[in-house]
Amino acid sequence: MSDDGWMWELSSTAEDDLDGLSPADQDRILDKLDEIVSSPWRDPPEYGEPLQNSPYKKIRIGEFRLSVIFRQDDQRLVVARGRRVHR
Repeated sequence: MSDDGWMWELSSTAEDDLDGLSPADQDRILDKLDEIVSSPWRDPPEYGEPLQNSPYKKIRIGEFRLSVIFRQDDQRLVVARGRRVHR
């Protein structure tokens, strides 16, 4: 997480989803979240793709899709849910 500016947090559901993954997959997702909130090139909400008829946006990290909300008021990226996408 970032010390200033944007930070990320996991909902309890997202924590449970993450706990069910391998340590390598967990690291990949957490590293990407750190990258998103600390990027000097893009504002974190630019990483999210809107979901139809939903306040959530999605972030794809390899074969995983995270459902997130970007809270502008306190600069938080809140991960609501994470799941593996099978193709």
